[in-house]
Amino acid sequence: MSKEELLQFSQKPFWVGLRWAGFITFWLGFFAIVAAVIALIVLEEKCPEESLDWWQTEVIYQVYPRSFQDSDGDGVGDLKGVSSRLDYLQELGIGTIWMNPIYKSPMKDFGYDVSDYVDIDPIFGTMEEFEHLLGIMHEKGLKLVMDFVPNHSSDQHPWFVESRKSRDNEYSDYYVWVDKRDCNTMSCDTSCSGNQPQGCPPNNWLSVPRGSAWKWDQTRQQYYLHTYLAEQPDLNFNNPKVVKEMQDILLFWLDKGVDGFRLDAVSHIHEDTDYYNKDEPPSNKPNITADDYKYLKHIYTLDLPDTIERLREFRQVMNEYGTTAEKHIFSVNEVYITEYTDVETITKHYDVADMPFNFDLIGGLGPECHTGACIYGLVNTSLGMVPEGRWSNWVLGNHDEGRIASKMGGTYESAMNALLLLLPGTPTTYYGEEIGMLDHGSITFNETRDPRGLILGPDRYQEHSRDPARTPMQWDSSEPSAGFSTNPETWLPMHPDYKTINVQLQVMIDNSTLNTYKALVALRAKRSFQEGDLVLATPTDNLFAFSRNFKHGEPSYLCVMNVGYEAELYASSEDVTANNEGEVVVKYGTRFKIGDKIKIDEQIQLDPGELVVVEFYFY
Repeated sequence: MSKEELLQFSQKPFWVGLRWAGFITFWLGFFAIVAAVIALIVLEEKCPEESLDWWQTEVIYQVYPRSFQDSDGDGVGDLKGVSSRLDYLQELGIGTIWMNPIYKSPMKDFGYDVSDYVDIDPIFGTMEEFEHLLGIMHEKGLKLVMDFVPNHSSDQHPWFVESRKSRDNEYSDYYVWVDKRDCNTMSCDTSCSGNQPQGCPPNNWLSVPRGSAWKWDQTRQQYYLHTYLAEQPDLNFNNPKVVKEMQDILLFWLDKGVDGFRLDAVSHIHEDTDYYNKDEPPSNKPNITADDYKYLKHIYTLDLPDTIERLREFRQVMNEYGTTAEKHIFSVNEVYITEYTDVETITKHYDVADMPFNFDLIGGLGPECHTGACIYGLVNTSLGMVPEGRWSNWVLGNHDEGRIASKMGGTYESAMNALLLLLPGTPTTYYGEEIGMLDHGSITFNETRDPRGLILGPDRYQEHSRDPARTPMQWDSSEPSAGFSTNPETWLPMHPDYKTINVQLQVMIDNSTLNTYKALVALRAKRSFQEGDLVLATPTDNLFAFSRNFKHGEPSYLCVMNVGYEAELYASSEDVTANNEGEVVVKYGTRFKIGDKIKIDEQIQLDPGELVVVEFYFY
């Protein structure tokens, strides 16, 4: 056809209609694609709130109540004191407070020997003051995690008082009671004599503080088990009544409105009842005395299968309550990895709690792990133990361990806080870490309060005393007690450096440990840290680095810290950054300013203890 004929042909109604149909179809398709893209963007924006729960997005802050704030001048922290410092915690960016035990207690182990699980010890305040504190916290959007102590009670708890009276009353089987071992017919400790009315303990099991885990009771004429102090008898979780009692205690505090629980010493709550007359074998560790807990392999007393079942029942109580209350009840288990704890056991704890505490950094960091390569190994191994689809967590210190600033040196506190806050998972900060508080290494024996130190006497008390990491919070440089108390005689002595390491002073210094901590907490709220991937850079002796990457179009972040003893220039690698330019968003040290534009592979030179976080984009 000629051009004229084609034009004439194209004007026929059929072809005109076909063209309009194609035209309309094209634009409908185009607008459908645009609408779909917009919908995906909107859904993605909503995704973080829908996919992550509160305990995954927030920073947990551990308050040791005796040492946080004293409101009445008796030298001991209390609930009113905690209430008075909530604004400070909000300013830090904290979302959840975990508080050590405040239950009624003789305080032989400072609250971990509970004489009444459903009342507040007068030293901390009253139930009304607790309810007031919790109400204020919830008004401020803060959540409270209580310390739950299921393994043992105080020997002054009414259950134990009744249990030791008789072998056949209502409470007779609430604790682990076993008959003596006859020294004349069985092998016994050399200190045991057949002439002793109590014979020998049932076996050689040891307590965590030191010495036999068995205590003879003259009234009942039996031994009772105490994994910790003799004043902390172990509850018998083979007794369904005990299980029910502890479940009711959880419900009591849930009814009060608490948001979750940290479950204390759960690895010990079950023993193998078939082996009460069996000794545990020696560990054969060098330089360990026979009364030291580490002297034995705890094959009959630690992380037994029944333990997981009891924890599953606790978790079920929380789940059922949460379903009714339409909120998630958080739980975290205190579980230390030992040579007797396999990966499978740790994995099981993820099935009966939101997470077990990860103590790899607590146990690993220190003078012997002060290089980028060592920290790389700790982080990589720790993440490898988290089951698929579960959530990791990080802890630098707590009331049982030395402070991280003392282990690594105060210069490195901000770098350690960056590890805690920017790696994937939930971080838990021990009070005072945000200002770099140090262990008080000069507490005398007469000033010592921790039974684990006192049991060793004046020559060795410092080997195991936990008091150095428990000294009062250093709020300011005022006398007599750094803003913690008006009383010059605090329950533990103030650290002598409180005039140079305190909150008030660091608030005024831009590059302080405290202000760096605040900046890191704020940065952690970014999607790249909440949901992003982690890529670890190849470490060196001095440098540890990693990036957090969410997706193209969202900012990525490179975190570099000098954890060694010499200055070093960071050498960028393509496995971490695909772009060699970025902007400094957090720093600790003098080399950079916030907002500096830098070339990643040329300009990140860091002195020991220095830290920089650079925002960059993939293209």
